[in-house]
Amino acid sequence: MGMRTAMTALLALFAYTVTGGEISSATDGKSDYMIVEAAAPTAAEAFAVKELAKFLGQSTLSAPRVIKEADFQGGTPAVFVGQTGFAGKSGIDFKNVGPEEWVVRSVGKDVVIAGGRPRGTLYGVYEFLERIVGVRFLDAHTVFVPERPAWKVPADLAIQAKPAFFRREIFMVTPHHPEHNLFQVRRRINSFGNAAVAGAGPELGFCVIFGSPYSTHTHHLYAKQFPTGQPEHYALTEKGTRTGPGPDGQMCLSHPEVRKLFAAQLREYLRQDRERIAQTAQGEPYPFVYDLTPNDNTNKCLCDRCQALAAKYGAYSGVVLEFTNSIAEDIAKDHPEIMVQTAAYTFYMEPPRGIVPRDNVMIRLAQLGTEFSMLPKRDTLRGLLHPVNAKPREMLEAWSRVSKTLGVHDYWTAWNQPFQWPHANIHGLARTLKLYHQCGVRDFFVEDELLGSRLHNFVDLQFYLASRLLQDPVQDEGPIIAEFMKLYYGSAAPVMTRLLEYIEKRQEEEPAMLASVPPAVRKYFDARFFVETDALLREAEGAAAGDAKRLADIRQERLPLDETMLYLWNKLNPDGRWPFRREELLDRLRQNYAAAYRKYGGWASEKADAERLEYLRDMPAVPAQFAGKKIIDLCGPQLDLRRAAGPFARQVQDADATLRKAWRLDATMPGPPGKHDQPPEFGLYDNQSKQLVRKTLAGPEVPKDEKYHFYSAGRIKGSANLCFWAHHSWRLAEQLAMTYNAALPEQATYEVYASIKFEGPAYVPGSTRTSALAIDRLILVEVASPSGQP
Repeated sequence: MGMRTAMTALLALFAYTVTGGEISSATDGKSDYMIVEAAAPTAAEAFAVKELAKFLGQSTLSAPRVIKEADFQGGTPAVFVGQTGFAGKSGIDFKNVGPEEWVVRSVGKDVVIAGGRPRGTLYGVYEFLERIVGVRFLDAHTVFVPERPAWKVPADLAIQAKPAFFRREIFMVTPHHPEHNLFQVRRRINSFGNAAVAGAGPELGFCVIFGSPYSTHTHHLYAKQFPTGQPEHYALTEKGTRTGPGPDGQMCLSHPEVRKLFAAQLREYLRQDRERIAQTAQGEPYPFVYDLTPNDNTNKCLCDRCQALAAKYGAYSGVVLEFTNSIAEDIAKDHPEIMVQTAAYTFYMEPPRGIVPRDNVMIRLAQLGTEFSMLPKRDTLRGLLHPVNAKPREMLEAWSRVSKTLGVHDYWTAWNQPFQWPHANIHGLARTLKLYHQCGVRDFFVEDELLGSRLHNFVDLQFYLASRLLQDPVQDEGPIIAEFMKLYYGSAAPVMTRLLEYIEKRQEEEPAMLASVPPAVRKYFDARFFVETDALLREAEGAAAGDAKRLADIRQERLPLDETMLYLWNKLNPDGRWPFRREELLDRLRQNYAAAYRKYGGWASEKADAERLEYLRDMPAVPAQFAGKKIIDLCGPQLDLRRAAGPFARQVQDADATLRKAWRLDATMPGPPGKHDQPPEFGLYDNQSKQLVRKTLAGPEVPKDEKYHFYSAGRIKGSANLCFWAHHSWRLAEQLAMTYNAALPEQATYEVYASIKFEGPAYVPGSTRTSALAIDRLILVEVASPSGQP
């Protein structure tokens, strides 16, 4: 990109008016300016000076001089950085500048870059580098720095700004990776690990961390501090029992004593936080948001008081909100600066009637994806302005009408996908962020964990665009996207733009919610989709030939495409005329897994990737009894019998098992999972409809060969909340959300078969093996299609 073109794009993105000439940083190609640092800078302001000197030096190929303000004698144009005396004399009153607010201003032939503490000056430097110098921080390993002999500043330059959202977190990579954290700070991201991890220390201006004990679902953490022996403090269940403490329980939010205990404990947490921070004496800001969100389960209290409040307010959210308002009212007496957060989530999602959040209460809207079958159903793989998301959008707008401040706990991924199916939501994302801002959202957090190699399409563009819009959502996303593509992909940018447009266009052929349409029946996952995306990527690779970095970034887009092609191989290649070679795709996928780990850091294990590759290479044959039937086959990396039961089952190597791996409970385990003194049982359970199917094998029905055999667990309609379970402890359990197809008005019925091996004397008299139950495969057979479906 030529410098004139780059600066034209800059001016289009950051409009300011030039009416009075320019200030140049060099004369006759020689630097004649210096950087002046404040007398007593904070660690972040000192780092801001280093960042400015570093990138100005890279751009002009001439390192600027850096001196303290006390040593500056004048006579030379200067950039004053931080809370300098010169900035104060130039009319900047730092008492009225916010902690993330920055000022970039021309003063005669000098420039002032300053801001509030702790991050304002650092952000001001990044603003200057972007607007004036043309620097672009594209990803954690890619910085575009234009080479130019001089930079010029409009003589009337006057910028004072701050980010539109007070909290900005895009949770894509591990929050414990310094290189990625620095990149995020450069993109003006200010929160890590769901506002619970100190991903940025003093040098990076700290970050937004919520107050103790945690940033969400804190009720059980508060309850740990409460007196024991008070069962009435906890939620009353349908069975007439109390849930008790712990993350699986809930509180009785209408109990007066519970409210007093929470109010007192909030004050104690606040005192402890401030005492701890004061002892460090590093200038870290005190937390100003404290969470009071119920635990992450659906065990709401059904006592008469709570039920009466729910009826009074027309929704259970009224119970949660009245409780939260009472705590917020108490803390505001002494700490009006504190914001108390609760959520709109699961059983307390719908806005109540007759009650609104106090001004010091923030509602954090967390709309789960359709794969969880929560209402209103939402497709997290599409923007909120997409027609399929009309109901979730209405929910957001309803909360915005009654709340002074909103937060969002967003999702950019689907949690029921064993593989990363190709998708992109770049333009939909831009429209969603603009809508959030219009609705009063000021705290933004999104989960899109890449987990090392778990990539969807255009994740780097997605992060870059979102971080820009979180600063200023009013700006047009088009020029931002175009500039990123040009700088990131170089001569391949036009082709990569066509690839993005193609994926987004083909997605629209699927009218239902993408997150809950199984890949085998997604309308756009046809042979043409994969042939045409391959052709575009080959063209892009040709355009970037010789540029190793850009080739790697282009090839990254193949990862979800190659995974899906291998997974759907038989469907896409029924006659053997498929223009791809399986070994070539596997080899390329292996290389892309490794490249993704290097680029993003590894959360997912390399062992899991190896198992996934093994599965895609040697997908097991369909057993003869299921040949010709419409099935869902779960084995290898797609089968995890801990998923719905917790970490009780053990995966073991087993030569008899499909793919030589099985999930097992045996008599060496402590507690109920180790007991094999009852007839074996297994079945199906729908957590939403509460439908239970149970099968019990009598002694003669248990084979004595200690081999795997298929057993029917029963028939049931597909559901996002369906699970298979085995053993009387239910400690072998697998979610069967893949039976749910959002494209269907009525769900198909499946008969579920489990491949089970029974071993040891508990099942086979006289056996010398350890008593155990092992499962290596589930096969779900569609036995009744919805009316009108093939």
